[in-house]
Amino acid sequence: MIHKREPNARWVNQYNEEILRAWNANMDIQFVLDPYACAKYLMSYTTKPEREMSLLLEATHKECREGNMTVREEMKKLTGTFFNHRQVSVQEAIYRATKMPLTYSSRGFVFIPAHSNSCKFLKPHNILKEMDPDDQNIYMSNLADKYFDRPNDPEFDICMADFASEYEIVSINKNVKNPKTPIKRLQTLNFAVKKRVNRNAIIRYPYFNRETDKENYFENLLCLYLPIRSRDDLKKPYELFYQTGEIFDNRQQCNVKVKDVVHENRRKFETNIKETGEAESLFNQLSLTLKDNDWAEIVANKQSNNIWSTEIEQEENPDFNLIHKTKNKNTFSDMKQTYCTTNEIRPLLESMNHEQQEIFYYVREWCIKRLHNPQ
Repeated sequence: MIHKREPNARWVNQYNEEILRAWNANMDIQFVLDPYACAKYLMSYTTKPEREMSLLLEATHKECREGNMTVREEMKKLTGTFFNHRQVSVQEAIYRATKMPLTYSSRGFVFIPAHSNSCKFLKPHNILKEMDPDDQNIYMSNLADKYFDRPNDPEFDICMADFASEYEIVSINKNVKNPKTPIKRLQTLNFAVKKRVNRNAIIRYPYFNRETDKENYFENLLCLYLPIRSRDDLKKPYELFYQTGEIFDNRQQCNVKVKDVVHENRRKFETNIKETGEAESLFNQLSLTLKDNDWAEIVANKQSNNIWSTEIEQEENPDFNLIHKTKNKNTFSDMKQTYCTTNEIRPLLESMNHEQQEIFYYVREWCIKRLHNPQ
């Protein structure tokens, strides 16, 4: 897109008179035709020092590996490298020294661990020491636990996304003076909830691939946008329950389709669901296709390098005479590049959980099959 200019303005950047008075600095306004390119430009501009830090951390990591350090020592060295070499601008240094806020936001955000296999924090060590050794209640309650423990009032016949966005969790031990909204205690946990005074919070949640991980995807979707009192209210298989299931709506006093309820609640937080779903499906399909072609691309590049190396060796070049004289057709060398020894990698394999081991051995089996049968 070309902006019409006068001949006498060919050396003047595009500007806006009103904004220029307020900005009082250099200005160069351009049309944005590609949102991705604009976002990439902004991120590359604002995170310019991060690349140098990444290279420095990579060098430190390599040094730790060569020095056979333990995981604790390696983490300590990486942390020291990060804090001692991070570039800080003059403006940021002044803001931090004077305890001024670095950011402002009109909304808060909250992460929702909706999935049943979400990570949890252990209770403090002093509390665990006082507990019965056979007690299995060793984890702290997260947002999902508080949602399932919400009051039985009709006001709380809402989905987990609405609960996290509209309500704030407060401790019952905290003395809240003159609350602007009523505080209601949870049923069993030592917490209470109160309506947010300002704008609702922005929600964040785990992402699962709909094409390759359907059960986890639909379980997470149902937990987020379907009003339930317990995870037992969800029926397996989750995809079939989403497509054909029904639940009783306390507000309408009738059965409603699960898919309709989820879609209605999802529209509050996600715009253009249809377009987003189509783009996500296309991305997942392309990801699967690329995974299948990765090995073919590696083999093609390897063969190309071998052909190039052979052509170089066959050239009549005095520099290769020594190589050709010492070359023995009856011997060959098997070049293998090993990043970790067996003793180094064994503790890593033993520290994997069940799901990580399944992924590791699945990839290992896939590589072995591809080696024996490239077709």
